[in-house]
Amino acid sequence: MTTTNKIQNGSLYFNTSTNRVERAIGSINGQRLWTQYHKNPLNATPVKLLRLASDNEVEGYKTETPVKLPPLPKLPTSYESNRI
Repeated sequence: MTTTNKIQNGSLYFNTSTNRVERAIGSINGQRLWTQYHKNPLNATPVKLLRLASDNEVEGYKTETPVKLPPLPKLPTSYESNRI
């Protein structure tokens, strides 16, 4: 990539400097943009270090940190089921 004009926010790009897939967050100027690796702090990344991530790289990114959801709360019991 040479300019931020071709970058789409939210898309995944391979950073050749860090050798990992990062998400484009937003443009800083014509040569740099904010990227993020999962929930880590944002990085100011030169556009020349990015290329569109391949399908295999995207799949690897999605499986690197599985989503951990909190357990669901117990369902409330109805008044009728509490009667004896």
